[in-house]
Amino acid sequence: MNISLELQRTLQLKPLGISNGNILVAPLYPLTKTECLELSSLLNGLPILEEPVDRAEVLMYLKSISGSVFATGSADDFAARFSSILFESIELHASDLHVRLLTNGEPCHLRRRVHGYLQDPILLEPAIARRFVTWAKQKAGLDSSEHLHPQEGRFSLTTHGITIEFRVSCSGQTDGETMVIRLLDPRRKLSLRALSTNEALGRCLENLVQLETKQGGLVLISGPTGAGKTTTLAALAAALPLERLKAVAIEDPVEIRTEGVDHLEVDAEQNLGFARLLRAVLRQDPDIIIIGEIRDPETAEIALRAVETGHWVMASVHAGSVLETIYRLTSLLPASYQELGRLTLQTRLHAVINQQLLPTTNGRQLSMEAIFVEKHDGPLPWFDPAAKPSTFSGCIYFPRA
Repeated sequence: MNISLELQRTLQLKPLGISNGNILVAPLYPLTKTECLELSSLLNGLPILEEPVDRAEVLMYLKSISGSVFATGSADDFAARFSSILFESIELHASDLHVRLLTNGEPCHLRRRVHGYLQDPILLEPAIARRFVTWAKQKAGLDSSEHLHPQEGRFSLTTHGITIEFRVSCSGQTDGETMVIRLLDPRRKLSLRALSTNEALGRCLENLVQLETKQGGLVLISGPTGAGKTTTLAALAAALPLERLKAVAIEDPVEIRTEGVDHLEVDAEQNLGFARLLRAVLRQDPDIIIIGEIRDPETAEIALRAVETGHWVMASVHAGSVLETIYRLTSLLPASYQELGRLTLQTRLHAVINQQLLPTTNGRQLSMEAIFVEKHDGPLPWFDPAAKPSTFSGCIYFPRA
């Protein structure tokens, strides 16, 4: 068979011969459809048939045709090397790891996102990239032979007594496959005071979580994607008086776990969206409900109705400013609930915190605009686009620093 040694090393396979008009090969990892077509085109169009052969035999063969340690190491060696890549990324304060596994001849590469920006790519040999993607899929409980349809999973590794979770998302593309691994380091949790260098703002945040049960109230955290809204919600949750209050968080997905908080994860495949989970939570006598994101009319209405019945709700919304947060939330409300929903916002909204991550010479810095309602003396001009939050009666306003 005319399969070049270079292609055998790249695809990590051992040719076995021809039988009944089929090309028989033993790949170390399952071949993609594109790779099978490539092989077939080089061999007079004959179909490719993968034969089950002991992996040790395939590894021995690859060792005989390649001087590359990456093609011949043991499974434990590869696991250690790949784990070290992840641990090194953690120490570099990376939030995500991006891997491109290409089949069009271009180099595969790995990139880390640090302080919100992708760093220069690290070029990978195709064989290494293939093994890394397969290893991560298997660790996350995914189908390592699936290279087209999107998959999501997670796994954890422990280093120096710290357990770190990794969330894996992969999908096919026209010329290969992409994988993104979110690095969830529990040491990144922030205290409320650490969220801002403004001492007055820090005190307001601390006062915000001294909740009176059965009073009910709404706290909104807003900002663009990647602004750290989840981190702020987690800091608020960790500061709650959880020894006497029951808190439940609904997230998509769960990223930062807080001791004492019940975490529920959205699962679209099981028809478990925010709204359905929120209804279920309300039957379980919670004091505080944390919603990862309000993004549809049903969730918006149920969240405000929960506030009406004496629950505390803390939720994130995608918006660019304090006032835009209110516009965004009210725009989501169904027409039949607009009037009552606005009344709830007038009487039960306790704080709106809008945040952005602004670039600095050393990465990015959290910038907040916030308003805290101290007294509900009367209607506030939340819905007036020309209103200035600094003039709101009974409120403490912090402009963006």
